Amino acid sequence: MLSVYCVNWGTKYPREFTTRLMESVKKHLSIPHKFYCYTDNPVEDYDVPVRYPYLRGVWHKLALLENKGDSLFFDQDIEINSNIDFLCEDFDKFSVIDSTPWKPKNIPLLEFRMTQNTLVNSSVMRWSDHEHIFKKFMRHRDMYLRLYAGIDRYIYNEKVDYHAISTPKITSWYQKIEKTPIVLYNGKYK
Repeated sequence: MLSVYCVNWGTKYPREFTTRLMESVKKHLSIPHKFYCYTDNPVEDYDVPVRYPYLRGVWHKLALLENKGDSLFFDQDIEINSNIDFLCEDFDKFSVIDSTPWKPKNIPLLEFRMTQNTLVNSSVMRWSDHEHIFKKFMRHRDMYLRLYAGIDRYIYNEKVDYHAISTPKITSWYQKIEKTPIVLYNGKYK
């Protein structure tokens, strides 16, 4: 059975975000699945306590890669508007979203490295057996935590073997396109 994960750590998102996400997945994913929320405040049956309380924020997303079997991850701040079964193929590759459609074009390389520093987005992830990515991070976690503001930059800059999901079915609010199957609100709720 497919496992679907989200992370609710700290106070950034109230529980309503998790409930809304769970209900959206249930409505728009026809493949049998089980929903889990990886959290530092477990209160619901579907909650799983964080395994590494010393990690903060988005780094808990990377810890989910310890879970084996066909898995999907969704950030709390996404909107699911229609069927998302298209995400349920090719679990052999660790997959994240191609963020080039909403990145600035023709930006000088040095400025890109200073301000953007990644062409991937982990608001949606897909994997099956990719624990090695998290193990590599943990071996040098103190260094990576100092180097990178989040896992997108870690994945992109540390040459993690990933597949970039590029589809018009997933858009960002930056693009001002509404009602695609998945809309990312990446960076909007900071």
